[in-house]
Amino acid sequence: MTGQPFLSQDQTHPIPPAHVIAPAPIRTRIEMLKTKALLASSAIVAAMFASAPAMAQSTDDVGVEILQLLVDEGVIPFDKAKSILDKARENAAIRAEAQAAAKAEDVVNVPYVPETVRAEIKDQVRDEVVQTAREEGWVAPNTLPDWVNAVRVSGDLRVRGQYDNFGEGNFPFFPDPNAINQLGGVTDAEGFPLLNSTVDRKRLNFRARLGFEAKVAGGIRVGVRLASGDEPGAVSTNSTFGNYFDRDALWVDRAFIDIEPVAGAHVIAGRMANPFYSTRLVWDPDINPEGVALAVDRPITTDLGIFASGGVFPLQEREIFDDSYLYAGQVGVEYGRDAPVFLKSGVGYYYYDNVQSLKNPADGSRVNDWSAPDHLSKGNSLFNMRTDGLTTLAGRAAQYELLSGTMEAGYRSGDLVFKLSGEVVKNLALDRTEISALRGEAGVRPGDLGWLARFQAGHPVISERGQWRIGASYRRVETDAVLDVFTDSDFGLGGTDQEGYDLEAEFGVHKNTSVRLRWFSSDSIERAPFSVDVLQFDLLSRF
Repeated sequence: MTGQPFLSQDQTHPIPPAHVIAPAPIRTRIEMLKTKALLASSAIVAAMFASAPAMAQSTDDVGVEILQLLVDEGVIPFDKAKSILDKARENAAIRAEAQAAAKAEDVVNVPYVPETVRAEIKDQVRDEVVQTAREEGWVAPNTLPDWVNAVRVSGDLRVRGQYDNFGEGNFPFFPDPNAINQLGGVTDAEGFPLLNSTVDRKRLNFRARLGFEAKVAGGIRVGVRLASGDEPGAVSTNSTFGNYFDRDALWVDRAFIDIEPVAGAHVIAGRMANPFYSTRLVWDPDINPEGVALAVDRPITTDLGIFASGGVFPLQEREIFDDSYLYAGQVGVEYGRDAPVFLKSGVGYYYYDNVQSLKNPADGSRVNDWSAPDHLSKGNSLFNMRTDGLTTLAGRAAQYELLSGTMEAGYRSGDLVFKLSGEVVKNLALDRTEISALRGEAGVRPGDLGWLARFQAGHPVISERGQWRIGASYRRVETDAVLDVFTDSDFGLGGTDQEGYDLEAEFGVHKNTSVRLRWFSSDSIERAPFSVDVLQFDLLSRF
C-alpha cells in the first residue's frame, strides 16, 4: 500500500513495479498471477458490499483498501473502481432501509391508556358483542334445538311478614262457613268452627311462581306457571312458615293455549291470566280463571283503541247434577296509551249460573247437599241447607248477576305516572225476599253495591334501584255486591260486608328487587262488629 489518498490519479510508487526488475518471461508470468489475484480480490470486494448491512460497517474499510490496491496496480481504472464503490454503497443503503422497515412492522407501539378508560372500553365492547350475538344468534347450527329459542322463562319470589291486629270490640263467635263445608257439615251440638276475630296474629310466608311460555308456531302460544300455596281457595298463593321445615307444595297456577287467528284477537283456553280489566273490588289479583275466553284489543286511531273480552268458565263440576258456570263479557275504550294524558274505561257483565244453593226437603233428607259451595269466604248471605234441626251445612243464599264499570285517568311525566282509578259494581240479581225465605229467620241485611276509588303515583313497574310508587284507596263492599271468594283476600282478610282504606309504598333496592309496605284498615258494615288492621312488609324479586 502506498498510503496515498484513495483513488488519486497522481500515483507514485516508492518501489519500482515488478516488471522493471524481473526479466521479460518472468515479468509476464508475474503480471498474469497478479491480475488473477486482483480480479479475485475485486470479486471478494463486490461480495462484501453485497452482504447484509450488519457486515457493511465492519467490511467497508477493507473493501476500500482492496479497490485502492487494484487501482494502484493498474488492474482497473480509477473510474471503474469509483463506480464499483458507489454502486456497492448504494445497494447496501437500500437493503439497510428495507430491513429497518421490516423490523418496524413487527413492533406495535401502544400508547398509555388510563385504567378507567380501559374499563369503559371493555364494557362497551362486551355490551356490543353480547347485543350482536343475541341479534345474530352466534350459535353453531344444530347446537341447540329450535324450541330453546322459542321458550321464555319468568318468575318471582315474595317473602312477607304480616301482622293482623283485631279490634277490641270484635264479636268473638263468627262461624267459619268454609271450614263447616270442608267437613261436609257439622253437628250443632258439637259446636261450629269459628273465625279468629279477637287474637292478634304474626306470621311469615312466601309466594314463589315460575312460568314458562313458548311460541309453538305463528300465532300459537302455550304457557304453564307453577305457584306455591297452602291456603284453600283461588285467592292466595301464600305458603306460611312454621311447619317444622316440612316441604311446601307447588301447584299449577296457569296452563293455557293462546291462539291469535288475526292480529289483536286471542282465543285462550285453559287456566289463564285474568282477561278482564278490573280492580281488586271484583277480582283478587292472584285469581287465574279456568275456561275458554276471547280477548280483542284493536286500535282505531293513533291515540284511540277498543278492547273486549268474553268467556265461559266452569266453577263447580258435578258428575250427576247441574254444574256451576260463570259467563262473562266486557267492552271498553282506551285513549292515549302512549300519550302524556290517558283514559281507560270498561263495562263488564258477570253472570254466575247455578251458584245459589238449594234447601233440603222438610223431611230432613240431604238430597240437595250437592248444591253446597266447595269454597266460601265470609260476608255473602248464607243459610243452613239442612232441615233436620241437628246439623248445619252452609249454602249460598243469593244469586249473582254483576254489572261493573271500571275507569282510570292519569298523566305521564317521563317515567312517572299519576292516576286516579275506580270501580263500581252492582248485583242485579239480589232478591232480599228470597234470601229471607231461605234463611227462615232474620239475618244480616243483604246489600248489592260495591265501589272502590284509588290514587297512585310513581313508577308503574319497579325494575331499577331508586324507583318508587305510592298508593291509597278507599272501598265499600256490601254483603252480596260480589262473590266473596273472588274479591281481594288482603283487605279485611278477605270477603265482603266491609269498608275501609289501604295505604301502600314500594321502593326499588336493586334491579328487579323492591321492598313494599302496605296497611289495610277495615270495619264490618251490617254484621256484628268485625274490625281488623293488616300490616304487610314484602321483599320482592322477579326475573
